[in-house]
Amino acid sequence: MKKYSTFFLCITIISCCSYVAVEIKRVAAEGFAKIENRRVDISPDLRVKIDEWMKLLYSKDSVTRSSAIISLLGLNIPSISDSLIDILRNSTNDDIRISLIKAFGFSGDDKALDCITDMLASEKEIIRKASADALGKIKTARAIDKMASLLLNPKTPLSSRKLIADALAKTRSRNAVKPLISLLGANDDELRLAAKEALVKITKLSDENTTKQWQAWWDRNKVKTREQWLEDIVDKLEEKTKTMKVQNDKLRGEVVQKTIEILKTREEKDETRQFLDAMKSEYPEVRIFAANKLVEHKDKETITAFVSLISDSNPEIRVLAAKTLGEFGDDLGLKPLTLALKDKNAKVRKSAAKALSKLGTKEAEVALLEALSDSENSVKCAVAEALGEIGAHDAVESLIHFLSDKDPKVKESVIVALGKIRDGRSTDPLISSLEDKEERVRWYAADSLGKVGEKKAVLPLITLLSDESARVRESAATALGQIGDESAVVPLIKLLKDTDDRVVEKAASALLSNEYKKFEMYDKIANVMYEEKDYKRAIIILERQIENFKNMPEYSTAVWQSRVKLAKSYFYLSNFHKAIPVYEELVLRFEEDAEIKHELVQCLRETKQNDRLLELFALWITIVQADNSPWWNGVFEVVESYFKDANYEKVKEIVDSFEKKYQYLGGVELRDKFYDFRERSEEKLILQEEEITEVLIK
Repeated sequence: MKKYSTFFLCITIISCCSYVAVEIKRVAAEGFAKIENRRVDISPDLRVKIDEWMKLLYSKDSVTRSSAIISLLGLNIPSISDSLIDILRNSTNDDIRISLIKAFGFSGDDKALDCITDMLASEKEIIRKASADALGKIKTARAIDKMASLLLNPKTPLSSRKLIADALAKTRSRNAVKPLISLLGANDDELRLAAKEALVKITKLSDENTTKQWQAWWDRNKVKTREQWLEDIVDKLEEKTKTMKVQNDKLRGEVVQKTIEILKTREEKDETRQFLDAMKSEYPEVRIFAANKLVEHKDKETITAFVSLISDSNPEIRVLAAKTLGEFGDDLGLKPLTLALKDKNAKVRKSAAKALSKLGTKEAEVALLEALSDSENSVKCAVAEALGEIGAHDAVESLIHFLSDKDPKVKESVIVALGKIRDGRSTDPLISSLEDKEERVRWYAADSLGKVGEKKAVLPLITLLSDESARVRESAATALGQIGDESAVVPLIKLLKDTDDRVVEKAASALLSNEYKKFEMYDKIANVMYEEKDYKRAIIILERQIENFKNMPEYSTAVWQSRVKLAKSYFYLSNFHKAIPVYEELVLRFEEDAEIKHELVQCLRETKQNDRLLELFALWITIVQADNSPWWNGVFEVVESYFKDANYEKVKEIVDSFEKKYQYLGGVELRDKFYDFRERSEEKLILQEEEITEVLIK
């Protein structure tokens, strides 16, 4: 009997497989037939692919089916789409139909719109739900219109209309708003609710609106895009929030102001207790005001009061008390502040550490040393910083121990403290910290090494000038400037080419921060700054170099070259007044250098020193017989400028003076121009005299 059962089972399976195979071949054949009818040009390879994908439609794996359908739809061949729609409409396999529905939805293609909307009336819920989900993803104008039409059609099944309302909500389309508002008057409660929920999802408005409110809103906003609706909603919410905040702040401010005014009225009565009570206020402004007023009182009674407040139940009051005792700087605060270093609240312990640093006594230092073992890293940082402020040399060894702490913040605070203490014992540990993986640790280590000032740190700091972090390179450059070793000059000069402007700035400042024994050191720095057109810094170095070496004969020639750069640096910065005296010296030294003379002339012109210009032109015309045309042209320009300024007497004076010495006046052409200016000036002067005479006669 078992043999016969097995036989019939095999026959059944073979029959089913044969049916599926026949169905696949039929679908593929119909597809290809439609392609042939529409004369679609398809390559043989693509035909094979289409055949494979058509077969995969009947795979048991939903992912494989979906992938095959999407691939087929991606071909964008109408006949293929039509074949898939036929399968969707006629297939009895729900799995295949659901895969097709989802794929059409995923693609956002409305080719299967009619078929999918028909599926909303399916007897099977899974088909209806898949169809509604797909419609929510098909956001074409045709799809929205189709759904709106079905939604408003009373002949459409109620269940389908609810699904359509949900689908329209998913489209987020503004075109769905009007039909959904129309549905708010429907007889069915569930349908009205579905319409309202859809409207809320699309517009993001409140679901408390009535039909009239929705319609009024639509009349106002139908010309806007959905994005503009959302912007309006956000604006209203922000405006409401701001209004509430303003109101709350105003009310809070009034309470604070009135409280402080009351305290002020009692200020003259010296009612310290009122201020102590005010320090328990819930408003920080009131507490701060009271604390400040108590600081002003600074008498033994007030200090004693703050000593008692250091154990107040409110941690904010304890923080303020510790801070104020530090401001007092009285020894009465030492014991309570020492106790506060063990407070259960970390903020209080930090405040106590800062306050003890202001006392600065040996007892405070001892208490802070014990507090270095605090379990809270933020407190360790505050304690380390406090020891640094005190300058506690006895704390150096203990602080060095924490350079290996796991928390970078602790290491940073310890390094800063060591920099402030400036003890040589910290040099080697700080040098080791230059290799820390944390950028901030490296830059703080460089800063502190600069403050400690040990020469042995120079080479490691030079190495740090090539660090990947610009901030670290800055710190290393500054530190080298503070130590002031000449071996750092060349590396710092190289750093002037750095890609980071702040690094260049620090390197330049470091180079300028020291005096150098060798002339060549100044020369290297001045040359690179001059070449980089950093004339302001070049001037500083050049002036320092000239001053230090001007009386050394062996550097005489080099110093004159430095003067040339100094004059040109002033010139390029348009600081003509500073440049002129340097150029005056240079023209005496370099008599044949025309460039120096021309630059001096330019400086004198800019400062309108025409008399000095004429003196120089006369001198150079006398000295240079071969080609003195530039200087004659210079004289002519001075004459021309005086004429333009209507200083005719000066024009006559200059021309007469130069004519007595040099009758040719720079040549025939230029002489005629001089004569012309003189004649015109004489005519102008005669006219002026006549005008004056007429005025006097009248």
